[in-house]
Amino acid sequence: MKRLITVVVTLTMLLTLAACSSNTSSDSGAAENDAQTEGTGYQVGYANLADSDVNCRLTKEYFLEYAKQYEGMEVLASDAQNQIEKQIADIENFIAQGVDTIIALPLDYEALTPSVQAANEAGIPFIAFRAQISGGDYVYCGSNDEDAGKLQAEYCIENLPENAKVLYMSGTLGMNHTTLRMNGFKDLLAAERPDVTIIAEQDGNYDRAKGMQITEDWIQSYDEFDAIVCANDQMALGAIEALKGARRLEGVQVLGVDAVDDALVAIKAGEMAMSAFQNANEQAKACAEMASKLAQGESVEDIYIPFEAVTKDNVAEYMK
Repeated sequence: MKRLITVVVTLTMLLTLAACSSNTSSDSGAAENDAQTEGTGYQVGYANLADSDVNCRLTKEYFLEYAKQYEGMEVLASDAQNQIEKQIADIENFIAQGVDTIIALPLDYEALTPSVQAANEAGIPFIAFRAQISGGDYVYCGSNDEDAGKLQAEYCIENLPENAKVLYMSGTLGMNHTTLRMNGFKDLLAAERPDVTIIAEQDGNYDRAKGMQITEDWIQSYDEFDAIVCANDQMALGAIEALKGARRLEGVQVLGVDAVDDALVAIKAGEMAMSAFQNANEQAKACAEMASKLAQGESVEDIYIPFEAVTKDNVAEYMK
């Protein structure tokens, strides 16, 4: 009997040890799998300029869709709401969270330099998306905004009457692409059509309502003008509304940048003369690939997506 009891106890101990050994192995494997899953993931901080801006919001939506194609990419998106202080704070937050790559649609050419430098010090790659920044180590993804202004100038050179009078509506001052679009337009126009005069210019803040209000003031101030050239479509569409309201649209060429859907409709209807198409889809696609590579330690070079002139002659090609 004693021998039987001893055998039973021994077998029980062996089974218990085997069970413990089996459970320990299972937990270790699960922990290893979790570690591997975490290791393949990475975070990208996307500091948007303003979700309220039609083209910026569209670009962000495109980017989020392309980001899904990259396994492990998690996008943390913020909205600066057109406030540079908030964009700076958003980027600081991304740095504090230790994201693997930061993307910013810059609100200010100068003001974001310290933010880029802070990311550099933290060892986080930085992408300036659709606009340059004055300093710091970053890569650029977007278009050459000077070319947008040149395309507008080329249209005016070919289509404006002799001694034409032009009103110019710039984007938000302090933004690099505002300066580039304006210089691209002015420099080429002055070189090729010195007879054309820019009789007034004003900052429309890339805003549709502001574009409408400025144009209403211009209508009161100037009896004659041949064109209103705007640094984006939203301001151009606002200008069209004001001109239509005052029955002054006929004979006035309105130009924009971006070729958003509403602008394409206006071009087709003959209300808007031209827009420089900014390919938000291709920009977002390129930026997502760039962000993925940088987050995983790969080197990348600046990417430029060309602008394209859209007029009544080819607008059908751009409409969905």
